[in-house]
Amino acid sequence: MANPMYGQNRADNLVDKVKSLNQTAVSGSIHLAVTHTTNYDIAITQPARTYLKDLILVNGGDIVTNGSSGNDLDMSMGAATSYTDLMAATALLDDGGSAVTWTANVPLYIIQDAHGQAANLFATTGVGPKGGPATTEAIVVAGALYSSASRTINIRFTPLTGDMTTATTAISALCIFQHVPNGV
Repeated sequence: MANPMYGQNRADNLVDKVKSLNQTAVSGSIHLAVTHTTNYDIAITQPARTYLKDLILVNGGDIVTNGSSGNDLDMSMGAATSYTDLMAATALLDDGGSAVTWTANVPLYIIQDAHGQAANLFATTGVGPKGGPATTEAIVVAGALYSSASRTINIRFTPLTGDMTTATTAISALCIFQHVPNGV
């Protein structure tokens, strides 16, 4: 059978299919400087009766640690005034004595289908395009990603122990929230 012409079968319309997923995308960004022990925060508003399905980070330029053991770029996430109840501080760039690079414009799928990621996954399996950091700690979701009420989710980046070699760039966070019919 031939494909129907536009308008004859609205179920074939891509916009209708996306709406049927019942998801909301919310984004925010922060300018990450090279200064260590400084917190750089992104605040995202989670809609009521949703869970955080996906969190994708994208950087506008290369981010490079300075090659000193422990000079990580940590990331944590929390609700309301907390920065750790959803995800404890985790080395996104885990510097064990060799500089770690997150190449510009490479998306990192931090949370995927409401799950964290294994250690070093971005370099070894190519989740997203190649160019992710060679070494990362495991990303463990520690708190409830579902919220019955609207809330603020805080995403924090902290360069540790020494200034980053390269980092003066933007990091954008894209959150995909899945609506739960009638709440939970």
